[in-house]
Amino acid sequence: MLPSMSTPTERPVTAAAPSSPETVMLDAAREEFERYGIRRTNMDDIARRAGISRSTLYRRFPNKDALVEMLVLHDTAAFFGALDRVAADRDPRGAVVECFTRGVRLTQEMPLVARILESEPELVLGLTTRTDGAPIIQAAKQVASTLRRSGATMSDADLAAVSELLVRIAVSLMLNPQGQLDISDQDAVRQYADRYLARLVW
Repeated sequence: MLPSMSTPTERPVTAAAPSSPETVMLDAAREEFERYGIRRTNMDDIARRAGISRSTLYRRFPNKDALVEMLVLHDTAAFFGALDRVAADRDPRGAVVECFTRGVRLTQEMPLVARILESEPELVLGLTTRTDGAPIIQAAKQVASTLRRSGATMSDADLAAVSELLVRIAVSLMLNPQGQLDISDQDAVRQYADRYLARLVW
């Protein structure tokens, strides 16, 4: 069998750059998830790519779900950090337009998100339809915080409701991009946000 056609049990291992043990594990997990998907990857694959033993990996992360959760936390922090930078020095409506535009673009540029949406969209759907609504609520809180720093003067209740709506619209576009809005067209996304979403915030 050619090296480029390796099976899941014969996956190539790349040397990790010097870093903290946790970072090495997370980087290995990300590479495996991006290449093979979350469901097809197991802890043995991740340990092999990281160049560590299974026991070392399990001491830090008791299962694959814990690894996925940590990666999501890292990516979420980076995502909203980027949106905060985009929103800086903009008024609330300008922040909505530019953050929505940049947020849609970021989800398309993140390989792990792209892989999940392509082959395992039910994972995202599962997160967004949990009975406690935690992922949506947490994302909405981040959006509300960004908009408040941009000068939004609406009540906390109104801001929370609008922020949740913005998150739900973005998630819907991620899961089902086929429609009148071409999310690959950044100018079209910006016009959409300016025409329909910016007016929701004051």
